[in-house]
Amino acid sequence: MSASRAYRLKPKESLCEGIARVARGRIDHAIDELRGKTDSTPEEAVHEARKDLKKLRALLRLARGELGESTFARENTCFRDAGRELAGVRDSDVMLDTLKALDLPTELGWDLRKAIQAHRARNGDGGRRAAAAGAVAMLREARGRVEDWPLERDSFGALRDGLERTYRRGRREFKAARANPSVEGLHEWRKRAKELWYHHTLLRALWPPVMQAVGDQAHELADRLGDDHDLAVLAAWMREHTDADPEFFEAVDRRRAELQADAMTLGARLYADKPSGYVRRLRRLWDATPTSVRAP
Repeated sequence: MSASRAYRLKPKESLCEGIARVARGRIDHAIDELRGKTDSTPEEAVHEARKDLKKLRALLRLARGELGESTFARENTCFRDAGRELAGVRDSDVMLDTLKALDLPTELGWDLRKAIQAHRARNGDGGRRAAAAGAVAMLREARGRVEDWPLERDSFGALRDGLERTYRRGRREFKAARANPSVEGLHEWRKRAKELWYHHTLLRALWPPVMQAVGDQAHELADRLGDDHDLAVLAAWMREHTDADPEFFEAVDRRRAELQADAMTLGARLYADKPSGYVRRLRRLWDATPTSVRAP
């Protein structure tokens, strides 16, 4: 029977086994998507594979203290570069989805949609296939290295540094974005929020109601910030490649203001703890759970 691909540290497996299983599972799923072995459309396959790569990088950050800087840097670079292979072919798809979500007059929306579709047509399916092939080659090599990852400790200490670092960086990016909500700053904050969500997904077995509640908040925050970034990218592309009507940019600005207001409210709630307090809380949950993540 093949190992579970679930993105979660499961009951009755050691922490070391769980980290390696999750890594192989996400790699295998991404490869299947990119090789057309799922029911996804080509556009959906790229989207799903990119999500897998982000989940892999979050797993690395969670286990960073155990992996060591050399292994972490090597694998993080690999998964980052694989994601970049796919980024270009995904951009047009995201812009079309983002445009569709805006409440624009039909004629204006259609003209802008045609501009994006023409841009995507110039890249062609060949670009998508080449990008997928390049990412698959990187992922196959990475999968073969997982068994050599230096995973030894079956204790909270293996995860403590990664948890604290992710939460601390997210809290810092939240404060920076609140003071100066630049496109770059909000995007960096989104990365940290998404990592926090993934970490709570991985550790859900510690105490499902608590871990899921915080994870859901981080997920909601990441979605708000993601939608904001997609709008910023779309507006920048339109300024460079079209003579879009001012009405379009006004609609973008209104929606971004709404999304950022929601994000700040969520961020104040999610990052209310100091990093040391956040880690202590998770440590108490770990200690209160028989055999830690290995207990139901």
